[in-house]
Amino acid sequence: MATKLSTIESYLIAERLKYSVHDDYIRTSFATDLYRDQDGDASVFIIARVEEDGEYFKLMAPNLYHYPPDGPNAGWVWRTLLGVCWRSKLIKYEYDERDGEIRAIVEFPVEDAELGPRQFMRCLNGLVQIIDEYHPAIAAALSGGPASLDDAEETADNVRRAERILKAAGVDRARPSAAGSAVRLEE
Repeated sequence: MATKLSTIESYLIAERLKYSVHDDYIRTSFATDLYRDQDGDASVFIIARVEEDGEYFKLMAPNLYHYPPDGPNAGWVWRTLLGVCWRSKLIKYEYDERDGEIRAIVEFPVEDAELGPRQFMRCLNGLVQIIDEYHPAIAAALSGGPASLDDAEETADNVRRAERILKAAGVDRARPSAAGSAVRLEE
């Protein structure tokens, strides 16, 4: 039993995620803490697609970055992108040398099996988390500076730690406080 696009749609519905269905793919987006797109927006677009009659699954984040084919910092950029691939194991970065597009992708054959809901959600959450986590290092490499994957991981850990503290304190960052002011936590 191969995977169908409608199966992936059912997983998004079950998770109450917003999405749109197009001819041969599903598009969704997620808010990010660290990643900023070219317009400065804190979100990443994700495309889910099945190919080869449902025997091949792709989940990609297109147009994450653009880097010119003859860019002066290519060494830092490739080193950083490959370093993320080495550390994450889940995603890979792709580069289109014709227009400079850099995208992140998770892809694998499912052959005669159906992609399961936990498997899909792990891919989806992992893709977004890895893009967000390593954005500071990739952005530094693209701008010509040395990029530290260790520093990027530490920053992401600190952001997640702050989220856990706010959640434990009952603070919902998505909902403004009644007074409209920032929350102040005392030690």
